[in-house]
Amino acid sequence: MDAYEWQEAAARWTVTGVARHDGGAAPPVIARAQGPVIHDTQGRRYLDFGAIPTGAVLGHNHPRYVTAVRQGLQVIGSDVFLDGDALRLHRRLGEILAPPLQKSILAPRGEATRLAAGIAQAVTGATGLMAVCPAPDGVLRFFHPAAAIQAQAPIVPIAPNTPIAPMAPLARPAGEAARACPDPAQCVCGKSPGERPCPWVAFDTALQACKRKPAGLLMAPFAGGAFGGGYGCARLLRRLCHQHGMLLVVDESATGYGRTGRMWGHQHDDIVPDILITSASFGAGLSIDAVCVPPDIAEQAASSRVPLHEAPYGALDLGWHDPVACAAAVTAIDIVQDEDLVARAAAIGEHLKLRLGAMALDKRLIGAVYGRGTLFTMELTAGGNPGISARALARTFTCACRDEGLLLPAPAIDAAGGVIHLAPPMVTTITQLDEGLDIVDQVLREMNDSVGAATGSGQDALQPGQHQLAQ
Repeated sequence: MDAYEWQEAAARWTVTGVARHDGGAAPPVIARAQGPVIHDTQGRRYLDFGAIPTGAVLGHNHPRYVTAVRQGLQVIGSDVFLDGDALRLHRRLGEILAPPLQKSILAPRGEATRLAAGIAQAVTGATGLMAVCPAPDGVLRFFHPAAAIQAQAPIVPIAPNTPIAPMAPLARPAGEAARACPDPAQCVCGKSPGERPCPWVAFDTALQACKRKPAGLLMAPFAGGAFGGGYGCARLLRRLCHQHGMLLVVDESATGYGRTGRMWGHQHDDIVPDILITSASFGAGLSIDAVCVPPDIAEQAASSRVPLHEAPYGALDLGWHDPVACAAAVTAIDIVQDEDLVARAAAIGEHLKLRLGAMALDKRLIGAVYGRGTLFTMELTAGGNPGISARALARTFTCACRDEGLLLPAPAIDAAGGVIHLAPPMVTTITQLDEGLDIVDQVLREMNDSVGAATGSGQDALQPGQHQLAQ
């Protein structure tokens, strides 16, 4: 089929057809892929810097990974028998987790959050998970599963997994900003540059807004891979959780397996969660979620009066496993360790920091750059010009990069501002990294000149960008 036939088939046989919400052209059809390189059916070559999330760790079609999948397809899986690949995955997870995390439960894609909530409920006797996600500016935004709590902001998901219920930001009561920190000596509010809301006050305010005490706090990272608004914030929230009889649940679906330059993203924040959610999705579309806990929490959950599979969040088969996905995940973890990809991710992060930081100094379209490892975010800004939308800039940027051979995640329709994610696979070479960054630089230069000509040099002219890079 040629490009026209592909588009005609999509238009005729699918619900969405090839309509693009961003106004861009229809996406290409993949013919073959290897590592970070993708070829389409028209013979064009692309670098994948995160547009296809399944390639985020190992890239596409790693030979060892493909062999493991083929071998896994020859095995008949059944919950009636113990599965060797599933047991190996449990063991490999236990070996790479930070102590005391050791035991794990496997779950289908999207079910891990519900399972983690059930474990927290079984251990604490409370119900539901309050959630928090730090913004790049360090401000903590808390969420609550009760849809009855109204807020001006739209309902947004705060984790890659399916949320327990629609989550809306907790409304900030009037006068919260004026509340004093309960204990400045034990808090981090005065230890970070700039004036930021006190995280202790924000936690207490969010907890007071809950009709019932939550069983735990679900913490998701922002795009830069950090779990707190500045160093020490995540550790403070963990301490506050324990003071209130709650468990800290950390979602590492996007940050695990070395992508931040450490095996787990929470290690940058010097914490160990009570419950860890992780997802293994490594380049062939296969995925399996896992919920990891210490032995004592596993024992409390197993002996609870409310069995996990009967928790109010829905029935789950705790013996479930996908043999092929288990075999693929075990092999992927082995590859990460055997090829020292965690160290390579750290080196990629240093290279991205230097090059994107240099671009931010002379490209006025860049408002901020932050990240670590292979997870970086660049925010585009139109400055003080009300006639230019940052979101439109982001859409234009990703389309232009694709035309030049670089695939980036398309900006979400409900995304705030001009947020651009760059997430090259951990197997990307420095040569390939520079090739992709040269395209980013070229497109930014062309857009910078175009926007600059439109805005002129008066008061509405864009100012040089400032960058914020993780240390």
